[in-house]
Amino acid sequence: MAETSAQLRRLGTELRRLREATGRTQTDVGEALGRTKTTILNWERGKTKLSKSDLVCLLAELRAPAELRKGLEKLRQEAPRRAPQWATYGLPDWLRPLVSFEQDAVAIQTFEPVLIPGLLQTEEYAHAIHSGGKHKVAPEFVEKWVAARMKRQQRLSGPAPATLHAVIAEAALRLEVGGRAVFARQLESLLEVGSRDHITVQVLAARETGYGGVASNFHVLHFAEVDEYPPLACFDGPLGGYIVSDEGDVATMVRMFGDLCQLALSEQDSAELLANTLKRYRRKATTHA
Repeated sequence: MAETSAQLRRLGTELRRLREATGRTQTDVGEALGRTKTTILNWERGKTKLSKSDLVCLLAELRAPAELRKGLEKLRQEAPRRAPQWATYGLPDWLRPLVSFEQDAVAIQTFEPVLIPGLLQTEEYAHAIHSGGKHKVAPEFVEKWVAARMKRQQRLSGPAPATLHAVIAEAALRLEVGGRAVFARQLESLLEVGSRDHITVQVLAARETGYGGVASNFHVLHFAEVDEYPPLACFDGPLGGYIVSDEGDVATMVRMFGDLCQLALSEQDSAELLANTLKRYRRKATTHA
């Protein structure tokens, strides 16, 4: 269950409509209130419960009619008070809204130039990634962050899983994260999940030069209610990440992903490359046994 409620989603929808009626952007309203654009975004998508004072200030800024203010305050009061489920994992502030949005997404597109995408990582591989990134993940949080990553993967299973389309640069198949045995099991897992109907895995061959303008990973999340909840995008790195909500920027990233899909190997050829890479690792393991 995502970190939202019917009341918060209704409240967020009304707040967005109010803001759009004034012709103002999330950035503009956020600056007026001393809040970030992401905070306004989370309010409008029902991901964060506003305090009473925040709602009063926001409605005053948007010049909402008095009769409407009472109804919106009632929605705010009725929204359940609960600790966000992802807070227990010690995730950074920027990441918690993203993983919550991820649970609502019906389709996810992801590009990774160096690593296996987080939603497709084995527990061993994820542990090696987090243990090796001491500048990003404090040792005491490694187990929690790995557990959170495994929990996030549940969105790809169950009766109504999200679809996932992953484009992975071939470089990620050459970076022996966790050692030969751990990485071989990661490749096996990647081949297995890639055979599922709702998961597509494409490999961007190392010889392909047409993606030079894509300097980092990025992810695009699509939601069922397109009119109410347009797509979101994000990217992250060693020092944190950033949620992209501007519709123009998100549309650009969707086009970028489409270009990468065209440049990448087909699903069948990608699976063949993965299988051949796995065979090489197994031969190495036998040779050095």
